[in-house]
Amino acid sequence: MAGTSSWNAPVACLGLAAFVGMLFRFPVLLRLMEEGAVSLLRAAPTVIGALLLLVASLGLLLRRPARGRLFAVSAAALLLGLWWLPTLVFSFWLWMAVLAALIGAVMGFGTARGRPAA
Repeated sequence: MAGTSSWNAPVACLGLAAFVGMLFRFPVLLRLMEEGAVSLLRAAPTVIGALLLLVASLGLLLRRPARGRLFAVSAAALLLGLWWLPTLVFSFWLWMAVLAALIGAVMGFGTARGRPAA
C-alpha cells in the first residue's frame, strides 16, 4: 500500500487511546468553565486538538497515509492547551495525545520527503 507504514496502527491506537482517556478529563474542563475558572477561549485549543487527533488517528487506522499537517496542527493545539490550562499539565492522557500527534506529524512529513512507502 502506497504511503502506509508498519507504524500506522500503533500510532493510531495510541492516538485513539489518548482521545478516549481525554474524554474522562472533559467533564472536569466543563465544570471549570461553568464555574468561571477557565474561559472558553482557553479551553478551545484542547478540545480542537483532541478532535483533530481523533480524525487523524482514525485516518491512520483506516490505512490512509499519515497526514502530517493534521497531526502537526493537533500537536500545536494540544500544546497550546497545555500552556493555557495549567490544571491539565499533570494529565497523563493529554501528554499521550501530544506524543501521538508529534509521532504522527513526523510520520506524515517524513513520507512526504520522498522516502519509499512500505
